[in-house]
Order: sequence, then structure tokens, then C-alpha cells
Amino acid sequence: MKKNIIIVLVLILIGVVGFLIYKYNFSKENAFYGCTEEAKLCSDGSAVGRVGPKCEFAECPPLLSILTEVEARVIAEKSCIKGGEALTSGIYNQNSKTWWFDANLNAMREGCSPACVVDEALKTAEINWRCTGLIVPQGATGEIQKLFVAKYPKYAATLAVRVDQETDSHARGGVIFEADAPGGIFLATKIDGQWQIVFDGNGQIPCSLSKYGFPVDMLNDCVQ
Repeated sequence: MKKNIIIVLVLILIGVVGFLIYKYNFSKENAFYGCTEEAKLCSDGSAVGRVGPKCEFAECPPLLSILTEVEARVIAEKSCIKGGEALTSGIYNQNSKTWWFDANLNAMREGCSPACVVDEALKTAEINWRCTGLIVPQGATGEIQKLFVAKYPKYAATLAVRVDQETDSHARGGVIFEADAPGGIFLATKIDGQWQIVFDGNGQIPCSLSKYGFPVDMLNDCVQ
């Protein structure tokens, strides 16, 4: 009888140890450590961040265009360009229902970045010279806007920066890449006397940015 009790206790002990080992390995394999705050620009002008245990970019929303990019390009090439001119890949604007193709034209206008815009409903195209976006503001806003132009040259003529909070060496605000398209948040700081963008995107702001000495009110919505 005593021997049977000992055997039962040993079996229970083995079962408990086995369960603890399984639970430890399972939780370790499925641990989620958080993803970097990056954003991928989608063809419709929206942006998606990294999600899931593998931190892969989320799927872009499906395009709801009645024209494919190939069909829109055919219209654009017939209406907007001549010999020796070319179009880049297209971006679909869900809000205006138009396809935009950056255009490399023989005839240029100073301070402008032309695009061939295809109206999907009318199936017509015309050149949009996009000149006003190159007006650079003064002060921190202008310096930060130049940094965004260098980082995203494709939107040099259309992006606009807005500074919402600013000190002598820190700034927080928003950036819009095209009119009627969603934008993102940015934080910038001066390093060795020069403004640098340390965060931009539409995801959660990491509290680790406090290492740059940002005021508390600029990081009051950050996450660990």
C-alpha cells in the first residue's frame, strides 16, 4: 500500500513538472515584444504599421478603383506625354478617385513637380503641376519640412509639415504627403545643433524617445 502511494506521488510530480516545462516553452515561443514604429505607404495614399508576432506590415486596404493601374497608364500616356517623356508608377487616390503618375517632361516649370492625373470616371487625364507645395515655411517648420523632402523626395512638391508643439530643441507635429490623403505624426529634436526626425508614422509613439529629452507633454501618449 505504501509503495503504491509513493508511485502515485512520483507520477503526479512528473506530470506537474512536465506541465510547467510545456507552459514555459509555449509562452516563450508566443511572447510578443512589440514592433518598431514604422509605416508603409500604400497605393491609395494611406499607411499601415507593423503588427503580429512577426512584426510584418499589415495588409494595405484593397483598391476600389474601376480602372487598373495599367488601364490608367494607357490613358495617361496618350494625354500627358510626348516623345522622350516618361511616367513613374501610379498611386491611386481613394478620396478623389484619381490615378497619379509623376511625369518627367521635356518642358518644366521652375519650382514645380508635374504629375499626370487620370480621372477614373471620365477616363481623361491632365497635367497637375503641383507648384505650391514647394513653398518652404521659416524656422523649425521649414527645416523639418526640408528633412521630410530629403527622406520622401517623391512627395517633395506636395508634402506639408505642421508643428503643433515646439521648444528650442524639440518639436512635435504632423506631416501630410498629398492633399486629401492621410498623413502621420512626427517628433524631431536638435542633435549637434541640427534638426533630426527621430519618429514619423501613424503608429504608437514609443516612450523610449524620452532619451532625447523631450518635454513630458510631447510624450504624454507614448507607450512602453
